[in-house]
Amino acid sequence: MAGDNNTDRPSNSPGARTVSKSLLLGNALREKARAGLALGTFLIELPAAGVVEALAIAGFDFVVLDLEHSTIGFARLESLILAGRACNLPVIVRVWEPSAGLIGKVLDIGASGVMAPHVESPEQARAIIDAARFPPEGGRGFSPLKKFDGLDEPLRELSQAAYVIVQLEGKSALDQAAAIAAVEGVDAVFIGPYDLALSLNLPPGGKGTYDAIGDYSLNLSDGVTAGIYIDNPEDSSRWLRKGFGLQCISFDSRMLVAGARQVVATARGPVFDRKERLENDQ
Repeated sequence: MAGDNNTDRPSNSPGARTVSKSLLLGNALREKARAGLALGTFLIELPAAGVVEALAIAGFDFVVLDLEHSTIGFARLESLILAGRACNLPVIVRVWEPSAGLIGKVLDIGASGVMAPHVESPEQARAIIDAARFPPEGGRGFSPLKKFDGLDEPLRELSQAAYVIVQLEGKSALDQAAAIAAVEGVDAVFIGPYDLALSLNLPPGGKGTYDAIGDYSLNLSDGVTAGIYIDNPEDSSRWLRKGFGLQCISFDSRMLVAGARQVVATARGPVFDRKERLENDQ
Protein backbone atom coordinates (compact mmCIF):
# COMPACT_ATOMS: atom_id res chain seq x y z
CA MET A 1 0.00 0.00 0.00
CA ALA A 2 1.09 3.55 -0.70
CA GLY A 3 0.76 4.44 2.95
CA ASP A 4 3.41 1.85 3.88
CA ASN A 5 6.02 3.37 1.55
CA ASN A 6 8.43 5.67 3.42
CA THR A 7 8.85 7.85 0.33
CA ASP A 8 5.17 8.87 0.66
CA ARG A 9 5.74 10.45 4.05
CA PRO A 10 5.65 14.28 3.99
CA SER A 11 9.11 14.36 5.55
CA ASN A 12 10.51 12.60 2.46
CA SER A 13 8.72 14.69 -0.14
CA PRO A 14 10.71 16.86 -2.59
CA GLY A 15 9.44 19.95 -0.78
CA ALA A 16 10.62 18.65 2.57
CA ARG A 17 14.05 17.89 1.16
CA THR A 18 14.31 21.40 -0.31
CA VAL A 19 13.30 22.99 2.99
CA SER A 20 15.74 20.80 4.92
CA LYS A 21 18.62 21.72 2.62
CA SER A 22 17.84 25.41 3.06
CA LEU A 23 17.97 25.06 6.85
CA LEU A 24 21.54 23.73 6.71
CA LEU A 25 23.17 26.49 4.64
CA GLY A 26 25.37 27.41 7.59
CA ASN A 27 27.47 24.34 6.81
CA ALA A 28 28.28 25.68 3.34
CA LEU A 29 29.23 29.07 4.77
CA ARG A 30 31.54 27.42 7.30
CA GLU A 31 33.27 25.40 4.58
CA LYS A 32 33.71 28.43 2.31
CA ALA A 33 35.15 30.59 5.11
CA ARG A 34 37.59 27.89 6.19
CA ALA A 35 38.61 27.25 2.59
CA GLY A 36 39.76 30.82 2.07
CA LEU A 37 37.22 33.60 1.60
CA ALA A 38 33.50 34.09 2.22
CA LEU A 39 32.19 37.48 1.07
CA GLY A 40 29.07 38.94 2.62
CA THR A 41 27.38 42.25 3.20
CA PHE A 42 24.93 43.84 5.63
CA LEU A 43 21.26 44.54 5.03
CA ILE A 44 20.39 47.52 7.22
CA GLU A 45 18.39 50.28 5.55
CA LEU A 46 16.66 48.49 2.65
CA PRO A 47 15.07 45.42 4.28
CA ALA A 48 13.16 43.80 1.43
CA ALA A 49 13.08 40.28 0.04
CA GLY A 50 13.95 41.64 -3.40
CA VAL A 51 17.15 43.14 -2.01
CA VAL A 52 18.15 39.77 -0.56
CA GLU A 53 17.48 38.23 -3.96
CA ALA A 54 19.60 40.93 -5.65
CA LEU A 55 22.50 40.26 -3.28
CA ALA A 56 22.32 36.56 -4.14
CA ILE A 57 22.33 37.36 -7.85
CA ALA A 58 25.31 39.67 -7.33
CA GLY A 59 27.30 36.71 -6.02
CA PHE A 60 27.64 37.31 -2.28
CA ASP A 61 28.30 34.21 -0.20
CA PHE A 62 26.09 35.35 2.70
CA VAL A 63 24.12 38.30 4.02
CA VAL A 64 23.85 39.67 7.54
CA LEU A 65 20.43 40.98 8.55
CA ASP A 66 21.15 43.67 11.11
CA LEU A 67 18.65 43.86 13.97
CA GLU A 68 21.01 46.07 15.99
CA HIS A 69 20.93 49.20 13.82
CA SER A 70 17.91 48.72 11.54
CA THR A 71 14.13 48.90 11.80
CA ILE A 72 13.74 45.21 10.96
CA GLY A 73 11.18 43.51 13.20
CA PHE A 74 10.21 39.87 13.54
CA ALA A 75 7.29 40.15 11.13
CA ARG A 76 9.63 41.26 8.34
CA LEU A 77 12.55 39.12 9.48
CA GLU A 78 10.89 35.85 8.50
CA SER A 79 10.29 36.96 4.88
CA LEU A 80 13.92 38.11 4.58
CA ILE A 81 15.22 34.80 5.89
CA LEU A 82 12.89 32.88 3.57
CA ALA A 83 14.16 34.94 0.62
CA GLY A 84 17.73 33.97 1.44
CA ARG A 85 16.85 30.31 1.81
CA ALA A 86 14.99 30.37 -1.51
CA CYS A 87 18.11 31.84 -3.19
CA ASN A 88 20.50 29.40 -1.49
CA LEU A 89 22.06 32.39 0.29
CA PRO A 90 23.04 31.82 3.94
CA VAL A 91 21.39 34.41 6.17
CA ILE A 92 23.10 35.48 9.38
CA VAL A 93 21.16 37.63 11.84
CA ARG A 94 23.00 40.15 13.98
CA VAL A 95 20.95 40.34 17.17
CA TRP A 96 20.78 43.52 19.23
CA GLU A 97 21.83 41.61 22.33
CA PRO A 98 23.14 38.07 22.83
CA SER A 99 20.24 36.83 24.96
CA ALA A 100 19.33 33.15 24.82
CA GLY A 101 15.69 33.82 23.98
CA LEU A 102 16.53 36.14 21.10
CA ILE A 103 19.17 33.85 19.61
CA GLY A 104 16.90 30.81 19.83
CA LYS A 105 13.99 32.65 18.23
CA VAL A 106 16.10 33.87 15.30
CA LEU A 107 17.38 30.36 14.64
CA ASP A 108 13.88 28.87 14.95
CA ILE A 109 12.73 31.28 12.23
CA GLY A 110 15.31 29.62 9.99
CA ALA A 111 18.42 31.79 10.02
CA SER A 112 21.68 30.09 9.05
CA GLY A 113 23.40 31.55 12.08
CA VAL A 114 23.82 34.52 14.38
CA MET A 115 26.25 37.37 14.88
CA ALA A 116 26.44 38.48 18.51
CA PRO A 117 27.73 42.04 19.09
CA HIS A 118 29.92 43.43 21.86
CA VAL A 119 31.42 40.15 23.07
CA GLU A 120 34.12 40.88 25.62
CA SER A 121 35.01 37.58 27.26
CA PRO A 122 35.15 33.79 26.82
CA GLU A 123 32.28 33.51 29.30
CA GLN A 124 30.03 35.60 27.07
CA ALA A 125 31.04 33.51 24.06
CA ARG A 126 30.20 30.29 25.91
CA ALA A 127 26.73 31.63 26.76
CA ILE A 128 26.13 32.47 23.09
CA ILE A 129 27.11 28.96 22.00
CA ASP A 130 24.84 27.54 24.68
CA ALA A 131 21.92 29.57 23.26
CA ALA A 132 22.64 28.58 19.64
CA ARG A 133 23.07 24.81 19.96
CA PHE A 134 20.85 22.05 21.27
CA PRO A 135 21.97 19.62 23.99
CA PRO A 136 24.48 18.17 24.51
CA GLU A 137 26.52 20.97 22.86
CA GLY A 138 24.30 23.70 24.31
CA GLY A 139 21.01 24.47 26.00
CA ARG A 140 18.79 25.76 23.19
CA GLY A 141 15.15 24.82 23.59
CA PHE A 142 13.48 22.67 20.94
CA SER A 143 10.06 22.85 19.34
CA PRO A 144 9.05 20.29 16.67
CA LEU A 145 8.33 22.93 14.03
CA LYS A 146 7.03 21.68 10.69
CA LYS A 147 10.08 23.01 8.85
CA PHE A 148 12.21 20.48 10.73
CA ASP A 149 10.19 17.45 9.55
CA GLY A 150 12.52 16.59 6.69
CA LEU A 151 15.62 16.35 8.87
CA ASP A 152 16.67 12.90 10.00
CA GLU A 153 18.24 14.18 13.23
CA PRO A 154 17.06 17.76 13.72
CA LEU A 155 18.85 18.38 17.03
CA ARG A 156 22.22 17.27 15.70
CA GLU A 157 21.87 18.68 12.19
CA LEU A 158 20.58 22.10 13.26
CA SER A 159 23.19 22.42 16.01
CA GLN A 160 25.95 21.62 13.56
CA ALA A 161 24.64 23.97 10.87
CA ALA A 162 24.17 27.03 13.10
CA TYR A 163 27.03 29.38 12.18
CA VAL A 164 28.03 31.41 15.24
CA ILE A 165 29.95 34.68 14.89
CA VAL A 166 31.04 36.61 17.96
CA GLN A 167 31.77 40.25 17.32
CA LEU A 168 34.74 41.99 18.99
CA GLU A 169 34.20 45.74 19.17
CA GLY A 170 36.53 47.01 21.87
CA LYS A 171 40.22 46.97 22.73
CA SER A 172 39.67 44.69 25.72
CA ALA A 173 37.88 42.21 23.44
CA LEU A 174 40.79 42.19 20.99
CA ASP A 175 43.16 41.54 23.86
CA GLN A 176 41.13 38.39 24.64
CA ALA A 177 40.53 37.35 21.02
CA ALA A 178 42.49 34.09 21.28
CA ALA A 179 40.70 33.03 24.47
CA ILE A 180 37.30 33.90 23.01
CA ALA A 181 38.05 31.98 19.82
CA ALA A 182 39.12 28.97 21.88
CA VAL A 183 35.55 28.52 23.18
CA GLU A 184 34.26 25.35 21.55
CA GLY A 185 31.54 26.06 19.02
CA VAL A 186 32.68 29.54 17.95
CA ASP A 187 32.91 29.62 14.14
CA ALA A 188 34.26 33.13 13.66
CA VAL A 189 35.44 36.19 15.55
CA PHE A 190 34.43 39.34 13.71
CA ILE A 191 35.96 42.76 14.27
CA GLY A 192 33.59 45.73 14.18
CA PRO A 193 35.85 48.67 13.28
CA TYR A 194 33.41 51.48 14.01
CA ASP A 195 32.79 50.71 17.67
CA LEU A 196 36.42 49.65 18.00
CA ALA A 197 37.41 53.12 16.82
CA LEU A 198 35.34 54.66 19.60
CA SER A 199 37.05 52.46 22.18
CA LEU A 200 40.45 53.57 20.82
CA ASN A 201 39.44 57.26 20.76
CA LEU A 202 39.76 57.29 16.98
CA PRO A 203 37.33 58.70 14.39
CA PRO A 204 34.99 55.93 13.15
CA GLY A 205 35.81 54.87 9.62
CA GLY A 206 39.28 56.36 9.73
CA LYS A 207 42.47 54.68 8.52
CA GLY A 208 43.85 54.66 12.05
CA THR A 209 41.37 52.01 13.17
CA TYR A 210 42.42 49.57 10.47
CA ASP A 211 46.07 50.29 11.24
CA ALA A 212 45.37 49.39 14.89
CA ILE A 213 43.66 46.15 13.87
CA GLY A 214 46.65 45.28 11.72
CA ASP A 215 48.88 45.39 14.78
CA TYR A 216 47.03 42.47 16.37
CA SER A 217 47.87 38.83 15.85
CA LEU A 218 44.60 37.07 16.65
CA ASN A 219 46.16 33.59 17.02
CA LEU A 220 42.80 31.89 16.53
CA SER A 221 42.09 28.24 17.21
CA ASP A 222 42.02 25.79 14.31
CA GLY A 223 38.76 26.00 12.42
CA VAL A 224 37.89 29.49 13.68
CA THR A 225 37.80 32.21 11.03
CA ALA A 226 38.76 35.85 11.50
CA GLY A 227 36.13 38.24 10.17
CA ILE A 228 35.98 41.97 9.53
CA TYR A 229 33.79 44.71 8.09
CA ILE A 230 35.35 46.63 5.18
CA ASP A 231 34.02 49.82 3.59
CA ASN A 232 36.10 49.66 0.42
CA PRO A 233 36.07 46.41 -1.61
CA GLU A 234 39.54 47.25 -2.94
CA ASP A 235 40.86 46.50 0.57
CA SER A 236 39.54 42.94 0.56
CA SER A 237 42.73 41.28 -0.71
CA ARG A 238 44.87 43.09 1.86
CA TRP A 239 42.75 41.80 4.72
CA LEU A 240 42.63 38.34 3.21
CA ARG A 241 46.44 38.28 3.30
CA LYS A 242 46.20 39.12 7.00
CA GLY A 243 44.04 36.04 7.51
CA PHE A 244 40.54 37.56 7.51
CA GLY A 245 38.56 34.99 5.54
CA LEU A 246 35.07 36.15 6.54
CA GLN A 247 34.47 39.62 5.14
CA CYS A 248 31.44 41.89 5.07
CA ILE A 249 31.87 44.48 2.34
CA SER A 250 29.80 47.65 2.63
CA PHE A 251 26.01 47.47 3.11
CA ASP A 252 22.79 47.74 1.14
CA SER A 253 22.08 51.48 0.97
CA ARG A 254 25.74 52.45 0.64
CA MET A 255 26.09 50.14 -2.38
CA LEU A 256 22.89 51.54 -3.89
CA VAL A 257 24.19 55.10 -3.58
CA ALA A 258 27.60 54.12 -5.01
CA GLY A 259 26.01 52.31 -7.94
CA ALA A 260 23.52 55.11 -8.58
CA ARG A 261 26.30 57.72 -8.55
CA GLN A 262 28.20 55.69 -11.13
CA VAL A 263 25.13 55.47 -13.36
CA VAL A 264 24.53 59.22 -13.11
CA ALA A 265 28.18 60.07 -13.72
CA THR A 266 28.36 57.76 -16.74
CA ALA A 267 25.13 59.11 -18.23
CA ARG A 268 26.03 62.75 -17.69
CA GLY A 269 29.64 62.45 -18.80
CA PRO A 270 28.96 62.63 -22.57
CA VAL A 271 26.53 65.52 -21.99
CA PHE A 272 29.17 67.53 -20.19
CA ASP A 273 31.76 66.60 -22.82
CA ARG A 274 29.51 67.88 -25.62
CA LYS A 275 28.75 71.07 -23.73
CA GLU A 276 32.43 71.72 -23.15
CA ARG A 277 33.26 71.14 -26.84
CA LEU A 278 30.51 73.54 -27.95
CA GLU A 279 31.74 76.22 -25.58
CA ASN A 280 35.31 75.80 -26.86
CA ASP A 281 34.16 76.10 -30.50
CA GLN A 282 32.44 79.42 -29.87
